[in-house]
Amino acid sequence: MRGLRDTATWLSSQIAAMGPFELLSDGGAIPVFAFRVKDGTPYSVFDLSARLRERGWQIPAYTMPDNAADLAVLRIVVRDGFTRDLAGMLLDDLGKAVAFFTANPPSAPRDAESHFAH
Repeated sequence: MRGLRDTATWLSSQIAAMGPFELLSDGGAIPVFAFRVKDGTPYSVFDLSARLRERGWQIPAYTMPDNAADLAVLRIVVRDGFTRDLAGMLLDDLGKAVAFFTANPPSAPRDAESHFAH
């Protein structure tokens, strides 16, 4: 479990350092963390989830329950077999997705209704 938490905290710290993201948790307690795009970002977590799916990643994006329904997040679960090498590959693909949407902002960011249901 310690190795999974180490991978989760490393990956979450790298994602936070990318710039357009805000961590909601860091994977230190359990190897799961969530993050959102910062306000003013021209794409949504739903755009990123769909783009990452094209690369084979299943990173769910969803809105929180009724009392926080305006908050949409991406959630990453680090499971057995998810190595630091795989985390690095995910980080690279996330960086490519950010670069794509920065260069090609969607005319309207995807929302929960237009997103693939996991």
